[in-house]
Amino acid sequence: MDNKVDAEKWHLLTGDKKAIYGLAKQQYFAGDTVGYYQSGNEFLHTENFILVDQHRRIRGVYNGTLPIEINRIIEDIAILKLEFKTGLK
Repeated sequence: MDNKVDAEKWHLLTGDKKAIYGLAKQQYFAGDTVGYYQSGNEFLHTENFILVDQHRRIRGVYNGTLPIEINRIIEDIAILKLEFKTGLK
């Protein structure tokens, strides 16, 4: 399937649906909102971006609908790139 995504800029998670949903929900809390947790097979898309470093640590959660949050993730990506390049963290 052609998803028209620029592979130079994005890495898409693919694989077994059950495993992906479990990882997203249990490790990265995707789909959670305050006071509500989904336990079924449904998957709630979120406006959040989750920035994960090369060690699989969450480095930030950003609301993709807010310009200030987009600016913040851009800044944090630059920091991560510098850390990776210089071997920090």
